[in-house]
Amino acid sequence: MLQITLELKNNEDEALLLTLLQRLGISYLILKKGSSGEDSLNYHRQIIERGVDFVDFDDVMKDFEQSRKDRNLPFRSE
Repeated sequence: MLQITLELKNNEDEALLLTLLQRLGISYLILKKGSSGEDSLNYHRQIIERGVDFVDFDDVMKDFEQSRKDRNLPFRSE
């Protein structure tokens, strides 16, 4: 997944960009600068609810296990 943050100064550009994103089927969230804490909380809550792409989760776990393979961990009888 790729996430891009854009700063738009012109409302006409915003309307054009949103129309294009909808046409391309790209999901988006709008967070206006200077938003109140509640808006920011809702924005971050939506990100958490969307979750994470676990397509490569097995590869991540293999890399993690490989990186810890040579470490001496306490209470291990190996």
